[in-house]
Amino acid sequence: MKKTIKKLLLLLSILSVVFMLSACRDSVVSDDADGPINLGVLLPTTGAQAYFGFDMNNAHTLAVEQINAAGGVLGRQFFLLPVSDDGCDPMMAAQAATLISSSEAHFVVGGYCSGATIAALQEFYDNNLIMLISASNSTRITEMDLNQSFMLNSPGTHQIDKLVDIIHHLGVSDVAVIHQGDDFTQNLSDISNDKLPAANINIATTQVMEIGVPDASAIVTAIRNAGAELVFWAGYFADGGNIIRQLRQGGFDGYIVTADGATSIELIHAAGPAGEGVLALSPPAAQFAPGGADFEAAFVERFNTEPGAFAPLAYDTIFVLAAAIEAAGTTEFTAVRNALQNLDYQAMTGRIIFTPDRELRYSNFLVLEIRDGEFHLFDF
Repeated sequence: MKKTIKKLLLLLSILSVVFMLSACRDSVVSDDADGPINLGVLLPTTGAQAYFGFDMNNAHTLAVEQINAAGGVLGRQFFLLPVSDDGCDPMMAAQAATLISSSEAHFVVGGYCSGATIAALQEFYDNNLIMLISASNSTRITEMDLNQSFMLNSPGTHQIDKLVDIIHHLGVSDVAVIHQGDDFTQNLSDISNDKLPAANINIATTQVMEIGVPDASAIVTAIRNAGAELVFWAGYFADGGNIIRQLRQGGFDGYIVTADGATSIELIHAAGPAGEGVLALSPPAAQFAPGGADFEAAFVERFNTEPGAFAPLAYDTIFVLAAAIEAAGTTEFTAVRNALQNLDYQAMTGRIIFTPDRELRYSNFLVLEIRDGEFHLFDF
């Protein structure tokens, strides 16, 4: 009985602290005309996708340093709070979101894995925190209809539209789709099930390869038996190299196209020679973006490493937020949200205009091809 009472008192104490943090949030992050503009960051820094988390936050850091060196925003400096690790896991993301919303953050940036981002967004909405989402692009984010969440990566519908163009160009009609069962990859599979048949493309089979499972032999056999001419890998780079190798080793000699979550130099390394000729749907990578050469040079000088596929979007995210705050003339929630909704901004990664449901109006997807161990633009 005593233990039960102690547990109850502990729970009440925790709830009391959470309530007080929430209640005092407005005073903690008041619009101090002289203070820094604090940016909460939601990204994976542990787990299989940690590479992208660190890479994107490096891009945030570079943008913040450049903006601050040029005088800041409304005479104030941006300040990046320590990254809140979502581990690309919904439960971790919910905890990370609570930490951010109880901190001194004025805005939130980041968002790599859609499932983790989705798990965090309601918390941010409830606390009047605008989030600019650099990479996550599941249409389930849009379906949440939270008016303070803006996606700077083209949504999954744009990606599958580009996939349809590729399939028609290659002249094939039977396609296999492989996803990994999480929000992002399942969403791409669902969109494929809608859009491909409508474009007279047959989905020969849909397969699920769980994250981190090494043996894909049963999937390869099912794809060959289904007569697929093209495989669309809707998963992440961490398992992408493995499935590409096993498809080739298992005798599949058709086309392979990967989703943007697999667009990484690590995919090329993991796939090895089997990756030659693989096509990749890609966000606007630095080497192919207007002005990307200057960004790439500055990134390498600052961090002594090449920027990854989502670094340009993360970099532009900070400049888009700065432009919106400047247009609003304040960091006040409603004013900045309205400024973002009405923004027309030419970024390195393309023209940023948001639709009424806060998706990008114009697709920014590229198609790349792995040739000689490097990504090249696929011209079609």
